Amino acid sequence: MNKSFQIAVVSSALASSLCLTSNTFASGFAILENSASGMGQAFAGAAAVAEDPSTIYFNPAGMMYLEGTQVTAGLHILKSDAEFKDKGSTPVGGGDGGNAGDIFYIPNFYYVRDFGDKYKIGLGINAPFGLATEYKGGWMGRYASTDSEVKSININPAISFRANEKLAIGLGMNIQYLEATLEKDIYQAALLAPDGHAKMNGDSWGLGFNAGFIYEATPQTRLGVHYRSEISHTLEGDVKYNSVDPFLQIVAGKTNKDVDARIDLPSTFSMSLTHQTSDKLTLLADVTFTKWSNFEELRIESGDAFDPVDLVEQKWNDVFRYSVGMKYAYNKQWTFRTGLALDETPIDDKRRTSRIPGDDRTWLSFGASYMANKNLTIDAGYSHLWVEDAKINEEYALLSGAGELNGEFDSDVDILSVQGTWKF
Repeated sequence: MNKSFQIAVVSSALASSLCLTSNTFASGFAILENSASGMGQAFAGAAAVAEDPSTIYFNPAGMMYLEGTQVTAGLHILKSDAEFKDKGSTPVGGGDGGNAGDIFYIPNFYYVRDFGDKYKIGLGINAPFGLATEYKGGWMGRYASTDSEVKSININPAISFRANEKLAIGLGMNIQYLEATLEKDIYQAALLAPDGHAKMNGDSWGLGFNAGFIYEATPQTRLGVHYRSEISHTLEGDVKYNSVDPFLQIVAGKTNKDVDARIDLPSTFSMSLTHQTSDKLTLLADVTFTKWSNFEELRIESGDAFDPVDLVEQKWNDVFRYSVGMKYAYNKQWTFRTGLALDETPIDDKRRTSRIPGDDRTWLSFGASYMANKNLTIDAGYSHLWVEDAKINEEYALLSGAGELNGEFDSDVDILSVQGTWKF
């Protein structure tokens, strides 16, 4: 086993062992934070720029533009704030839940090498989906949600080749692990008992693919097109109840049991353009379509006629993300970046829930690359995301009748990304 392959194996094992979660009050619960170089330009031109091995995620055709064997390892630090403002919730009292955001760490890893004279092969490990919300105990929406967490690990082997001098093509397989934990309190005041608690946990493996091409119209201009397929998951796990009144255990079936839930994660289609206007300045643009409309419901089933556990209609919308940016090669060592993006939410106001209280986001990004030597490049990127106030009108079941959570979330996000790329 050669040295570079040993590095790849060790690094991939490390990356996959980390907790791949994010708090994403935005495009559903998709995570775009999979490249520090891309972060600095708001991921403008991501399917065409092909600067380092992170291109495996954004367009594997880009591997053909990399020289020799390369390894990239990155870390993204995400700080989110989300505070609920009550606008007449009924009939349950309680607090506002505090700041449902937190600080999260998202690692990723990529490896690319030659395969014969005409091909490149690579491996990417990242986290394309995730969310986490956590409210303080006793908050007024506790019967709808308390804690929510989704974790993912995506293992993406890929291959690329040149069809001709102008056209590079890439294909990849996605082996994806998904884990979800959903918690909420159970109303028992009518039984003169304190709140109970339900915790549902499940996980699943799914398969998908990604494919793309990069067409070099001129030595200065590239067009990149990339498709990432839908991946279907059937999460299998259990629901556990704590402090539930015996009446509800007998009459409503609120006892520990196995459950499963089906979820279809969306496909994406991206078109990117890069144009080098001079030796120093390159302009970047991207449009990405995400097909969230296949996420129609979250149905958690137990096979228990008395306690089907949960069904939440989602009926999300297809959305677009638009980004523009630029990079400026100041000298041989330093490259500076900036970008601006609009990231649409797939969630209508009438279907928004406290588990994913997202709305449209506007990105402003800055970044820099430093070539320490011919073998090592260090990238850093920072983005601030302004999130539109997210209105919420969420109904939830009580022992008899229903409650209603009315208000809005005030949110914003800061992301700091760093990565190192080694050439062998």
